[in-house]
Amino acid sequence: MRVALELQPCCWARAGIGSYTYELARRLRDTEDLTFWGNLFNFLGRNDNTAALSDITMPVRENRLFPYGIYRRIWDIAPISYSGLFPGKTDLTIFFNFIVPPRVSGHVMTVVHDMTYLRCPETMAAKNLRRIKKNIQYSVERSSRILTISAFSKAEITELLGVPAERISVVYPAPSLQPGTADFGVCCQKWGIHRPYLLYVGTIEPRKNLARLLRAFALLKEKYHIPHQLVLAGGRGWRDEEIFQTVKEISCKEDVIFTGYVSAGEKNTLYENASAFLFPSLYEGFGIPPLEAMTFGCPVVCANAASLPEVAGDAADLVDPLEEESIAEGIWRVLSDAAYAQELREKGYLQAKKYTWEASAKRLTELCREIGS
Repeated sequence: MRVALELQPCCWARAGIGSYTYELARRLRDTEDLTFWGNLFNFLGRNDNTAALSDITMPVRENRLFPYGIYRRIWDIAPISYSGLFPGKTDLTIFFNFIVPPRVSGHVMTVVHDMTYLRCPETMAAKNLRRIKKNIQYSVERSSRILTISAFSKAEITELLGVPAERISVVYPAPSLQPGTADFGVCCQKWGIHRPYLLYVGTIEPRKNLARLLRAFALLKEKYHIPHQLVLAGGRGWRDEEIFQTVKEISCKEDVIFTGYVSAGEKNTLYENASAFLFPSLYEGFGIPPLEAMTFGCPVVCANAASLPEVAGDAADLVDPLEEESIAEGIWRVLSDAAYAQELREKGYLQAKKYTWEASAKRLTELCREIGS
């Protein structure tokens, strides 16, 4: 059976979907009954994708006729076969970013990561929201199997899209930590960290619930007079005006640090030295950062919402993300009780080990076999 993977997400700024695609693709290996390759648009060969595809050993077939963005705009009106754009017959094609193009030959699997576009549409960029709304029904109907990233998301897809549970399979993500750490002193000097700190890692955007986190931090300062800074590590997303306005309004704004994008080594160092990791997100199909923090022995406080209780298990202090007082008290429990914080660290190590990319790649291989049988 010949299996093609759409590798386009690997070549964008690699966030959740790109990492998911890359980590699985780099671990898939040919077997007696399965042959894997990648599909990629690279107009006129202008892009050097060596770094983006490093460690992916399967052969990659490139289409150099036009950019992927142009193809996506015309695929509904131009009679172009997706499969015909890449040489060789394919028995199964896997798409990792919700949408299946028209005119794909053979079997299809697509990954529907979550139902943000229905549950929290106001938190999405308008362009991406339109793309999913327009194409999701066809993509689901065209797919022989729907893949998703948690039991929570599987239940959401069944409830909101009416897809029978037996057509949906879970292939979990896992922590994608690269080895190595940066010098902590250098990081402190770079960002002005000079006290114990609380840490958030992720995009600065509304769905991550950072405005409430900032107000909860202010409550901690006022009620318990904690000495900590709050470090928000990650690039800016969209519609982040409320977040930055909230910083201006709280009394402890001088203790809030936005790092912007951090390297893998810097991120590891921030996890390693934080007093607690905070993840009050309103909606997640999975949520990798809490597992990353657990890997580095950082106690986790996260939202009791969406998939996060499934991911974190009993290894995190779960709080109500809609209540600033609940967020603040969860953080205080960790900061004020050393034995409890140590308990979370020990449970966290074990919880994080439950999720590995090797196990997920094995599961994906099994699903490919099921489709071909």
